Amino acid sequence: MSRSADVVGLAAAAAAVLLLAPVPAAADAEPGPVAEAPILDLSLPVNGISAPVEDLTYATENEDGSLTDAENAKERTVTLAADVLFDFDKATLSGKAETALAEAAGILEEHAGGKTVDIVGYTDAKGDDAYNTKLSEDRAETVRAELEPLVSGTEVKFRTAGKGSADPVAPNEVDGEDNPKGREKNRRVEIRFPR
Repeated sequence: MSRSADVVGLAAAAAAVLLLAPVPAAADAEPGPVAEAPILDLSLPVNGISAPVEDLTYATENEDGSLTDAENAKERTVTLAADVLFDFDKATLSGKAETALAEAAGILEEHAGGKTVDIVGYTDAKGDDAYNTKLSEDRAETVRAELEPLVSGTEVKFRTAGKGSADPVAPNEVDGEDNPKGREKNRRVEIRFPR
């Protein structure tokens, strides 16, 4: 017999058992008084309810995850994954950085002309705070140096800063354990400008 025939046979046997099983009769239940409860009108008017929508942000990510473009009513933030831009513990650009930086430059050319653009570097929480701050400053400066010629003629003014492991976007640890995926998200360079 095949496996499907076995399954069909088992299903038929289970159905037969259910059909032959005794069912308690309604007459076995004891009658009692009918409970009464007040019926309340639960329809409420929905008038005058309003709330401000604050800081609604929408974001898109490119196909390889190296660039995220997010904006709200006040500013636009282009986030570049540091693992794509830089080799581990370095502030010199890797071979994979060119595409992400060209994409960021295109956004700046189209939307940031004449504005001041902040480039802020971040690291994960591994290592010494002073070292991480300096590394994040160097990475922000490297991105500025690469972007400046790509957006010449747009009158964009750049400012750079490094914040080390401050302002994480994901937990570096979960339940006291290292969180590599969170640390990866925290290693980034953000390019921000007002809308």
